[in-house]
Order: sequence, then C-alpha cells, then structure tokens
Amino acid sequence: MSIFDWIAAGVVIVTLVYVSFVLTLADWFAALRKGQAVTLLPERAGHKWPLWTQAAMIILGLAICIPLFYFGWVPLFHTTSNAAVLLGMGGLILYLAGFAFVLWARRTLGRNWGLSTSKQVKLLDDHKLIETGPYAFIRHPMYFGWWVAMLGLTLLYPVWAVFLLFIFSLISFAGRARREESALAERFGELWLGYKKRTKSLIPFIY
Repeated sequence: MSIFDWIAAGVVIVTLVYVSFVLTLADWFAALRKGQAVTLLPERAGHKWPLWTQAAMIILGLAICIPLFYFGWVPLFHTTSNAAVLLGMGGLILYLAGFAFVLWARRTLGRNWGLSTSKQVKLLDDHKLIETGPYAFIRHPMYFGWWVAMLGLTLLYPVWAVFLLFIFSLISFAGRARREESALAERFGELWLGYKKRTKSLIPFIY
C-alpha cells in the first residue's frame, strides 16, 4: 500500500466510526431511552422491545457487513495505476465533501434530529421545521451528503461491496425521505407547503 492508501484508509475509518457510533448511534440510544426515537423493531402486542434487542439488531447488521466486504471486495473495473490514483484522490475529496455536508446538516438540525426507519417516522412533541443552513435550499441534506460521500467512497474503493452499499443507500434514503415528508406535511401543514415550494428535495437546485 502507498502512503496515500494508508492516509485514505485512516480518514475513512475514523470518519465512519465517528458518524456511525458517536454522531448517530449514541444520540439514537439516548433518545430511545427517553421514548423520543423510533425503534428498529415494531411493537409486539402493544409493548416495545427492550433496549438490548435494538442493540442486538445493530450488531447483527454490522456482522452481516463482514462477509459482504470479504466476498464483495471484487473490482468493478480494471484501471491503470495512474488512473487508480486519480480516481482515489477524486473519491477522497468527494467523500470528505459529502461528510462535511452531513455534519453541517446535522449541526443545523440540532435536537430535532431523529433516526427514521423503513416504516416509521417519529417527530418530537415540540419539533420545529428547520429552514436554515443547508435546509434553506434542500429538504434532506443529510441524505444528499451521505450519497456524495458514498459516491466518493465508490471511486476510492471501486469494488462491488462498496457499490452495492451506495445503491442500497440511494433506494433506502429516497424511501425514508418520502415518509418523512408525509409526517412533516401532516404536522406543519401550510408552513410545510410553503417551505416545500422554496426548496428541492434531495439534490440541490435539481430535484
């Protein structure tokens, strides 16, 4: 491995650990204990699953990633060494830009942040409609930032495992965005409609 490869790997590992465990899971578990976050498992006979089952779901998901990366670390295409370096440098820049955009959006959202699932969106009792920072021109900047970061990661590591995660995030987050917009429209009514007219949904200035 070259010096660039070691630096890129270090940057990716540190940032992914930070956004996954420090920025996301820690806040989600804290909100879950207060009853302010969605659960990964639906209620059973009117009762919520205990917290340890939610943690088990996270651990299981991470465990599934191990064989995915082991067997999926197959190149999408073959390039020359010079082209690989250029792709890697461009990918790292895109990755950091997307990651920075996610952090900007997360900071702007503040305590209104919450983790939605494929079936459930939960707003706080005193939830506010944020229209500042990146939310002034795009309604789902964290999803957009993550897509940019994943595109950069795919260029940095052009293998099937990373590409499939990128595709999965496109489909998953697009669905979440629709469910979140339905919940926000129901809560904020005319205020939401006005905000929706002034902004794009998932891609700044385009869509």
